[in-house]
Amino acid sequence: MDSFRNLLLVTKDQRFSLVFCNFGIIDILILTMEVIVLSKKKKKKIKQNIIKNEIYENNLILLKKYYPKIAEKLEKTVIKKFKIVFSRSDKLPNIYTKATKSYYYKTEGPLEDAIAQVKNLKLKNAKIAFFLGLGLGYEFFYFAEYMAKDIETKYIFIVEKEIEIFKLAMENIDLRLIIINPQLKLIVGAEESELFHEYREFFDHISRSILYIKTVKPIYHISALKLSKNYYLEALRKFKEAGLYRLDLIGNAPHDSLIGIQNMFNNINEILNNPGINLLFNKFENRPAVVVSTGPSLNKNKHLLKGLEEKALIICPDASLKILIEMGVKPHLVTSLERVPETVNLLKGFEENDVENVYFAGCPVIPNECYRVYTGPKVIVYRQFDHFKWTKIERGMLGIKSSAGNMAFNIAEALGCNPIVLIGQDLAYSRDGKTHATGTFYGDNQESQRKSGDIEVLGNDGQPITTNNLWYSFLKSYETDVASYSGLCINSTEGGAYIKGTQVMSFKEAIDKHIQEKFYPLEKIKKFLDEFAVNEDEKKNLIKIIDETIKDIEGVVYWCKEGEKKYEKYKAELEDYIKNYKVSTKAMRDRVAYLQNELLEPKVKAQEKNKNFQLFLMHVVQPYYINFEVNMNALPDYYEDSAIAMADILYHHNQWYKTIGEITKICLSLLKETKNHITSPN
Repeated sequence: MDSFRNLLLVTKDQRFSLVFCNFGIIDILILTMEVIVLSKKKKKKIKQNIIKNEIYENNLILLKKYYPKIAEKLEKTVIKKFKIVFSRSDKLPNIYTKATKSYYYKTEGPLEDAIAQVKNLKLKNAKIAFFLGLGLGYEFFYFAEYMAKDIETKYIFIVEKEIEIFKLAMENIDLRLIIINPQLKLIVGAEESELFHEYREFFDHISRSILYIKTVKPIYHISALKLSKNYYLEALRKFKEAGLYRLDLIGNAPHDSLIGIQNMFNNINEILNNPGINLLFNKFENRPAVVVSTGPSLNKNKHLLKGLEEKALIICPDASLKILIEMGVKPHLVTSLERVPETVNLLKGFEENDVENVYFAGCPVIPNECYRVYTGPKVIVYRQFDHFKWTKIERGMLGIKSSAGNMAFNIAEALGCNPIVLIGQDLAYSRDGKTHATGTFYGDNQESQRKSGDIEVLGNDGQPITTNNLWYSFLKSYETDVASYSGLCINSTEGGAYIKGTQVMSFKEAIDKHIQEKFYPLEKIKKFLDEFAVNEDEKKNLIKIIDETIKDIEGVVYWCKEGEKKYEKYKAELEDYIKNYKVSTKAMRDRVAYLQNELLEPKVKAQEKNKNFQLFLMHVVQPYYINFEVNMNALPDYYEDSAIAMADILYHHNQWYKTIGEITKICLSLLKETKNHITSPN
């Protein structure tokens, strides 16, 4: 205890290096940190203010660099609700709440209080440490110095609701260690509605962090919960929701990914012989777009689309095409994303003159039959998948998420459109229980949509409305995209769920305000896509890439077989540790460490120096690979002894080698078939 207090209590002329285990990227971070004991004597008041301002300014310099938005809010904040007081015994600062006349930490020994609070949580396997409140940082510094390494913490989140408390901490404690840490995310003064997107950005930026989503452990001082319990519980809930959303985007079925890659190979000639959406990037800058989806509210305002073809870029998902063609409206682009055979039904049966100027903007993970039955012109749109990068055939890649409607928005954004107007994007049941607009291929009351569980969300009319888990994931995808869109997104869905970040407005009003000038979108599309010419070098280069990839992933198959052999060799020993021991001996721990090296070596060898594992194979195996790692990282929660937990993790790796090996063999076969297909004279 005394040694830790010395880290916080030093005289003006003393400095120290705080050794901090920085989880993952940097093993040891040494930061010179100066904290001054502030005397309460009046004769030192001027000196105190100088020291206080020095600490604040040093913190603020780094905060402006790493968290400019928080710094901007902080500088505007006037402290009214709280103040700093100092304990008599050790002169450490404490927070006093004026309204309740209460102290954040115990008045005698605030440091001891903070340490006791953290110890009482009995943390283990906290690979993501989630701080509910920062206070003055005592809990964090103790955790970082004495606990993080032992419980294998990889990432830290600090969420502080009260910006006044954060400003007091900035003025009195050197927080530079917190601010500059690349594995730490700081959120201060955020509204509850902003939290999901803060978390989502973190998972996007540090993609490996999703592997630890089942190891999130809250760390808090009870005073934080007394001040804002509901906020912090919601903050934690939304963090887990954001993690599950990320996992949902990844998927959990390798079979689906195999269908996608097989469809991509079947569509290679479509990719080679058609222009890409990249030829249209930013060609419609500040021109309005209308995204027409198939929600039940489309019945209310679809008639207003007539006459807008020359004044707005009209984009619809494949499910909306039938409705628009039947009412005499030709969209400029129709999107398609689903890899299932049923997608074909949405695209066939149109007369050639119906779709002669309607560009089919499909992502080439859809069935090849979609391209064969569609008689109109085509443009290729890549989803953000590495296997499209692997082809080295540039056609334009977008961060498409869960639905063809979301894909339509992504295209409008990439083309530079502003505003983007949404209609029929209900993402909810209508008030009378309908699932879709009248005239859709599968009808307006699709029972298949009712199987994913109903939930209530805020409607565009300000009242609760019923949606389901599938549509809710689409809603979150839209909110994510709107949050990063620099233009104006108008939600003219007259009904349905509210999409955060959109401006709700009737379609008629949106037309009157934003869709008046003719700019002839079809002519522009034709002009720029006509620049495309088939490049035979793309095919030749792809054949070389396929040959190289076949060689690389044959190595993956080999190492997976080696992994299975090693598992069989040590299987009985691992079973013995798991079933018969609760506490390991020194000899056992040494043995498990040896087995860890032995059994994981093939896994490392399969991936190291193998660029095609990531670019080609990873997307296919990713649903299994990611979920396997998530579950393995959570396993230590079920064991008191880390060595026995590791034995169980190693035991599970037999399934990893079998599954990855089998998927890789299928991909190997697909590669060879594709090479034969594109080199065949027919």
